[in-house]
This record gives sequence, structure tokens and C-alpha cells, in this order.
Amino acid sequence: MTFFSILFALIAEQYKPVEKNHWIHRITHGWLDFIVKNIDTGAERSGRLACLAALIPPVVLVLAIHIVLLATQPMLAFIWNVLIVYLFLGFRQFSHPFTAIHEALLERDLDTARKLLAEWQGAGINTETMSESEVIRLTLEQAIIGAHRHVFGPIFWFMLPFGPAGVVLYRLSETAAQRWPSQASSSLASAARSLFQVIDWIPVRLTAIGFAIVGNFEDAIYGWRFHLRKWSNELEAIILAAGAGALGVRLGAPLPEPDSDEALRMAESGEPPIYDLGIEASLRSLRSAVGLVWRAVILWLTLIALMTISVWLG
Repeated sequence: MTFFSILFALIAEQYKPVEKNHWIHRITHGWLDFIVKNIDTGAERSGRLACLAALIPPVVLVLAIHIVLLATQPMLAFIWNVLIVYLFLGFRQFSHPFTAIHEALLERDLDTARKLLAEWQGAGINTETMSESEVIRLTLEQAIIGAHRHVFGPIFWFMLPFGPAGVVLYRLSETAAQRWPSQASSSLASAARSLFQVIDWIPVRLTAIGFAIVGNFEDAIYGWRFHLRKWSNELEAIILAAGAGALGVRLGAPLPEPDSDEALRMAESGEPPIYDLGIEASLRSLRSAVGLVWRAVILWLTLIALMTISVWLG
């Protein structure tokens, strides 16, 4: 049931994508805003309480419906799974802006590509003076993170015994971690980020492994080991470092050159120098990223299919 639920949800979203203004997103944002207004007092304890209040009711509701349907109407339980995965997976939510930026760059319309990237990234980033290479680099980073948060992370939680409730837990906690820092108190924002780090700890590593398997394995592992300091967010750094290595593209800030004392220490201890991998991001890198994500999706779907078959045979 797990394999076919994911497969049918992916197919359905290709024909009818869940856009940003979809009713499920309006309900989700309204619910999170309601929690902020009614529970967030600014205290550390209220931050943890607000996180629990935001997650437990929807997750329990989805899980209860799943259990009842599974016990009484298995076919309806399957349809319920497909519906939840379809609503919360969101493959097209990151692929649509990625494709739009790619098409603008193919037409040599850098200004449009900059505007699309600014809309995708949100506030806090100025794209007006970016070069084409910088636009491509940030587009790749955003696409790699989006592929994980909209596809691979939810799939991992769907495979757990929680089923569709796991998908809701992951996506709701991710949305809270992204939305609350600009709306809630610092204690609530910190609690949401900490909770999502726990929830996403295993999925980010599985995504990085998937990228390494379907891409350049050695460079992906090298980037995972030595390039994490390029990004401030630890979870995102793992995905981006592995994804950059798998693609053979330089992402993130350039690695700083070691000073003379550090270089001498490394030479005396026999430590190899840490160096940047890959080539500068280009339009070809965007096409390669599409192939990398789809190969990773096929990899995990194949593994899920094999596990499903083994359960049937067992």
C-alpha cells in the first residue's frame, strides 16, 4: 500500500499540482497563525507547548482516520493515504519555480530569472545584482533543499508506522520552522527549529546517501565530510554538500584558504588539504540537477517496491 500510495500521489500531482495558494496551505497557515495568537506568550515553556499544540491535534486526527479506515474499509484507507500524500508531498511546489528560472535563463532573460529567484527565496535576499552563475548556484541550492523537504523527507515519514500522520507531522513541523521566525516570539521560533531538526535528522542523511548513490559517490561523500561549514544550517549543509558533490558542481561560499599556521600544522600532522570540488554552476548543471532528483526518486521508489514485495511474499 505504501508504494502505490506514493506512486499514485506523484502521478496525480503531475496532472494537478498543489499550488502555493491551495486550500490545504491556507488551512495550514491559518492553523499555525491561530497557535501563535492564542498560545505564544514569549516564554520558553509556551514555545514548547505551542509546538505540541500545533502538531498533536492534526497528526492524531489523520492517524485516527487512517486506523479506523484500515480496520473497516481498507480500500478507503488506501484512498486516504493517497490523498494525504498528494496534498502534503508537493513535488511541483519546488519544480515549478525551478523550471521557470531555467526557461528564463535559456532565453537569456537574466532579469526575469533574478525576480523569480527572489520570489522563490523569499525576503532577505537581494538578487538584483547577481550574475548568471550566482543565480544558477542559488537556484540549485533551493532546488536541492526543496526536493528533500517536499519529496524525500515526507516519504521517509510516510514509510514509518504512522503512515499518513507521519507526512502531516513532517510537513507541518517544517512549515512552522519556516513560518514562525517572522511571526512568533524568539522562544517559539527556536522551539520550532529545534523540533524540526530532530524530525529531519534521519531523513536528511538518507537523502544525502541517495544523492551519493545516483550521482558522483566519491565527491558526494567528500563534500559531506569536509564542506559542511559552507552553510550555517547544519541540516541543509548535509544535503547541499552531498548534492553538490553528486552533481560535480561548486555550491555555497568558497572555502577559505588556511593561514600559514594552519597550513603548517596540517603539513606536520599529515592532514590532506581540503579543497573545493566540481565546476562552476552553469545551465547544464540545472539539467543535471533534474536528472539527479528523478534518479533519487526512482531509487527510493524501487527500494520501497522491493520491501513491499518482500512483505507480500513473507
